[in-house]
Amino acid sequence: MANQIKLSFDNGNDGLLESKSGKTEVSYIGNGLEPYELFLGGFASCLHATFKGIVAKKKLTFESAIYDVIGVKRETVPTTLETLTSIVTITGVEEGKQKAIQKSMDMAERYCSISALISEVADMKFEIIFK
Repeated sequence: MANQIKLSFDNGNDGLLESKSGKTEVSYIGNGLEPYELFLGGFASCLHATFKGIVAKKKLTFESAIYDVIGVKRETVPTTLETLTSIVTITGVEEGKQKAIQKSMDMAERYCSISALISEVADMKFEIIFK
């Protein structure tokens, strides 16, 4: 399965990222999403898609999930991620099903391909909050 994007920059720091699914502005100076913001968003999207697939197979339900992701880069070059912290707030889960949802997220963390990639370079921490 191939993914393809097109990223066009003006002669400065502003660009436009386009794909078959949509487009967004990219910038190094605050006029759009920064590269690492795009990367962290891709990670959270992958994690959620994987989580949704697992939850569906287990016939579990929830109302919403909010992913707060904090990536801290190393100071040495190359400045890859040193730590990545994900705080996931999930609403609408019956109290008796929270352990099953937690296990589903644990599985998603292992099976999300971007999570697997990041875990090669960064210390990853996860927390789930049920509301």
